[in-house]
Amino acid sequence: MQTLTPAETQTRLAAMPPALYLDVRTVAEFAKGRPKGNAVNVPWSFTHPTTREILLNASFRLVIEALYPKDAELIVGSQTGSRGDAAAATLVTAGYLNVAVLKGGFEAWRAAGLMTTTDNRPGISYVSLLTRVKRPPNKKASGGH
Repeated sequence: MQTLTPAETQTRLAAMPPALYLDVRTVAEFAKGRPKGNAVNVPWSFTHPTTREILLNASFRLVIEALYPKDAELIVGSQTGSRGDAAAATLVTAGYLNVAVLKGGFEAWRAAGLMTTTDNRPGISYVSLLTRVKRPPNKKASGGH
């Protein structure tokens, strides 16, 4: 598994075809800002709102495996790097062939002065990705009665 600097990550996100930045931070962290470019949010874990206990996202692999092929170029990023490392290791174990980690996570990206965005529309947000996997579009019945 490769480790990339923020500048190397930015270059890969700007390439054609672009790599996919897989942001594994929580939904709330992602909504506050993320690297600009081809990115989606699939949290590695959640924080329980009352107990503050960290709970792993049981649907993490399900969403990734349903939406992205094993040869997809994935750059995994978290806030500082620890969740990103764990998520990337899980993807490699699951058979993903082209996984890299943003060294230092989103904090390193911001420290490098690179562009950020709060874009969290359908197709990027975790809720929209999870919904696509858990509730695929209904296929209309064909034929007569």
